[in-house]
Amino acid sequence: MTAWGRGHGVSFYTLDSEGFRTVARFVADGWDQDECVVVVATAPHRAALDTFLRDLGYDPAARAAAGRYLTLDAQETLGELLVDGHVDSDRFMRGLSEVVVEATEAGRPVRAFGEMVALLWQNGQIDEAIELEGLWDLLLRVHDFSLLCAYPAGPSDGVELVDVRRVCDLHTDLHTDLLPIGAPSSTEGARLTVGHACSRVYLPTGASVPAARHFVVDVLRAWGQEALTADAALIASELATNALTHAASPFRVVVDRQRDGLRIGVEDAAEAPLERRAPSTDDISGRGVDIVAALSERWGSSPVPGGKVVWAELRLAPVGSRAG
Repeated sequence: MTAWGRGHGVSFYTLDSEGFRTVARFVADGWDQDECVVVVATAPHRAALDTFLRDLGYDPAARAAAGRYLTLDAQETLGELLVDGHVDSDRFMRGLSEVVVEATEAGRPVRAFGEMVALLWQNGQIDEAIELEGLWDLLLRVHDFSLLCAYPAGPSDGVELVDVRRVCDLHTDLHTDLLPIGAPSSTEGARLTVGHACSRVYLPTGASVPAARHFVVDVLRAWGQEALTADAALIASELATNALTHAASPFRVVVDRQRDGLRIGVEDAAEAPLERRAPSTDDISGRGVDIVAALSERWGSSPVPGGKVVWAELRLAPVGSRAG
């Protein structure tokens, strides 16, 4: 069975039969660990999920009767959260907080699956989808639970899943990535020690590239690595653009303090290895990998469950050094 929970990597799955099996395993694993499970999904998807759960030997109705399985209709819940076509943050925090609190009343840990972000995306409400993603992140900061969200795969009708628990909980004392895109940075005072890392998941939209770049810069400034911000910003932009162009999936940007340096990585759902090509002098694109290679001490591409991570390493500067 797939391992879920704190510290596990991002996984992407198409929401077809195998995707529903993945969600069912996520739910079943929670029950096996004596957790309460919250599902926010459409009626057809809840029915499909229950079918797969029964195939795995679980009784969803009995779990619901025991208070271990709370379900909400994604369409109805989303309708309650939207005001004039926009997500109302107060309604989200009040409504979903009540659900999580209800789920934790028995003292059990909670895990949740939701697909409201995917519904917004499919309706063409991209900005609202990104805003809702940020609100989930904020709710994770208030309440301790695991989250599996459905995300759109791109311009097609497919839907993918990403385990975003690691977005908020790579390290319990470093939460620099919990604000919506465009919100003030929360990275002031973050400590840079060996093993610290932070990350954020972005939807596959053009606005995510500058957002990822600013995220990396904010983290480095908070860590006293001002001298690295120029190179790191360009590396982050190139890696995020590559994920957006070739994977067309949600991608995760990671800033990781290593023993001998700093690693910037971007995880996406494309399993094909990164190919470095030689652009002609007339090409206006295709030089991203060359830029990353020129700016970094080392770079590479490694497989991860459901995709790959492309990474670049920089040598740490003395803390407090200024860029340029």
